[in-house]
Amino acid sequence: MKSKLTSMSLVTMLVLAGCSDGGGSQPAQTGGHVGSGTGGESQTGGNSGGSSSKGGSGGTTSSGGSSATGGTSSSGGGGTGGISSTGGKTGTPDAGNGGAAGNGGTSSTGGEWATGGIGAGGLSAKGGATGSGGIVVGAGGVPGTGGVGPIGGTTAKGGADGGAAGASGTGGGTSVTISASGYPAAGASGQAAPTGAASKVTVVPWAGFKGAISFTFDDTNSSQISNYSALQALNDKGNNVRYTFFMQTGKTTELGNSVWPQAIKDGHEFGNHTKSHQSAASSSDLQAAEDTLKSTFKVTAVSVAAPNGDASYQTVVPSMKEFLTNRTAGNNGAISMTDDPTATDSSGAARQYRLPCVIPATGSSSATMQGQFMNDIKGGKWQIFLVHGFTGGSDSAYQPVPIAEFTSAVKAVKDLGNIWIDSVGTISAYWVGAFKFSKLTATSSGTDKTWTWKTSDFGSGFPTGKYLRVTTDGGTLKQGSTTLQWDDHGYYEVSLDAGTLTLSAQ
Repeated sequence: MKSKLTSMSLVTMLVLAGCSDGGGSQPAQTGGHVGSGTGGESQTGGNSGGSSSKGGSGGTTSSGGSSATGGTSSSGGGGTGGISSTGGKTGTPDAGNGGAAGNGGTSSTGGEWATGGIGAGGLSAKGGATGSGGIVVGAGGVPGTGGVGPIGGTTAKGGADGGAAGASGTGGGTSVTISASGYPAAGASGQAAPTGAASKVTVVPWAGFKGAISFTFDDTNSSQISNYSALQALNDKGNNVRYTFFMQTGKTTELGNSVWPQAIKDGHEFGNHTKSHQSAASSSDLQAAEDTLKSTFKVTAVSVAAPNGDASYQTVVPSMKEFLTNRTAGNNGAISMTDDPTATDSSGAARQYRLPCVIPATGSSSATMQGQFMNDIKGGKWQIFLVHGFTGGSDSAYQPVPIAEFTSAVKAVKDLGNIWIDSVGTISAYWVGAFKFSKLTATSSGTDKTWTWKTSDFGSGFPTGKYLRVTTDGGTLKQGSTTLQWDDHGYYEVSLDAGTLTLSAQ
């Protein structure tokens, strides 16, 4: 049983039967989508330390290497070990194809955002959805505690792209490049690295995508199980549609279905939806669910989904100091990249523990569902979409929708090509990490500026294995003794586990 968390801002909640929120961080889950490998072979390491499986064709680009504290790492730089497919499914090319990517490794979309945004001295964002924006870390101040992180060592092979992408797996279609961070590629390639004297580091909003969305499912319902193959069919190009399943662990029959271990291998996330699904929050109920997820699936959930959206979870969840976020059961609204996750409302509940979501009405069409989130995500925000189950099931899921209409809505987002579709845990960690990173100050030594931090600086429940994508106005970026490689989609990838980042002016 963990100690109690801090409270969060209260969002006006819809009390909905069978609904919950939260999210787990994929890297925190064993079997997650980022591991280290050589040419797609499963090795230890990576963002989640999770297992990986051998990818499709594509050869063996050496990279990954061994990551050791202060040690040396081969290919790809950073010693982060590269990526894996998270096990994948037969016929799906996994992210292990083509070798491991190092920091700043494989290609990733170059976003639509210019530099600017939140300076070290406070908010000065002028961007928004399609203009400039971002989170800028300026110079000055005294560095936090910390030191050289575990990514030390020298770089060997791998080059700017961290290895070849590899060919498609049988029946899998074109593979999607997954970088060292495990985030999918975003935007056009061919962008040149910044040159000239450097003075600032800018976090790229939403990992280089224009907006973001998380598709979530509550209650461990049987209609989710029976329709899993239709859901997974959209995750066909290197784990590019990752869902969050908020698991109600007291439903032992459904929990024992073989689809759930497969969902973890496919790169999806499990969040905590309690054991009993009672409305009144109880740390023992949350802990019972967490213990079951760990013992049954080797998963550590990072986020919670409050049953029925009950506001009591906005106090109890942070008091346990093991969860990053809590999702409500409605309230509509969306998250902007510049929103302060620690900002409280009149009840004292912080923003990250009262995440909003939208829920479709019973039988909603694809067009109706798209109408609930398209404007927000196209406008540069992060939307969380909640479905409990699908029509035709026998589990009395709350407000079920037709599976074909739901998958059509997801495909419409996917076809946009510039929206980050990922789990609550992954996107919330990016949002929280970016905001907290923007508050760090740097120390100067000659022409170098260095930021240092501890993972705990990002708050309780912050998962390991997370990255930020950043740009500079020139110079060279290093973490420890590793020089970060520019990804020609428009950014460097910074490991938050490393605890240090140095910008050299030249």
